[in-house]
Amino acid sequence: RNGERMGTIKFTQFQDSREVKVGEYNAVADTLEIINDTIRFQGSEPPKDKTIILEQLRKISLPLYSILSALTILGMIMASAFLFFNIKNRNQKLIKMSSPYMNNLIILGGMLSYASIFLFGLDGSFVSEKTFETLCTVRTWILTVGYTTAFGA
Repeated sequence: RNGERMGTIKFTQFQDSREVKVGEYNAVADTLEIINDTIRFQGSEPPKDKTIILEQLRKISLPLYSILSALTILGMIMASAFLFFNIKNRNQKLIKMSSPYMNNLIILGGMLSYASIFLFGLDGSFVSEKTFETLCTVRTWILTVGYTTAFGA
C-alpha cells in the first residue's frame, strides 16, 4: 500500500549485551504490539525525546581580557613600527624590491585583525544587548576585511 513495505518490523533493545524483543509492528494488520515489561531505560524514567536547551550567559573574565588586550596592543605597536619603517625606507633598494605598497597592505590587514580581538572580547557584561547586536556584525566585518587585506595582498 502506497509503496510502503508490507512486512513485520521487530523492535529490539540491547540489554546485558544481547538483543531482547520489546515490540513488533505488523504493517498488513496495521497493529503495534509493545511489550512494556521488557523495555529498560537507564535511570528511573524514559529518556527525553528532545534536546533540552539551557540558555546561559557566558562571560569573559576581566583579567583574561586585560592580558589579551595588552598583548594585542603590543602587536599593534609592533605592526605600527613596521609600517613606519616600511614607509620611511620605501626608497631603499631592498624595501623597494619587496613591494612596499603590498607590505603596507599586509600590515594594515594585520592591524585590522588585531583590532577585531578587542571587539571579540567584549560581551554582555561590557556592552548593552542592543549594542551587542551591532557589535557582532562589526567585529565579523573587521576580522573579514583584515584577513582579506592581509592575505589578499
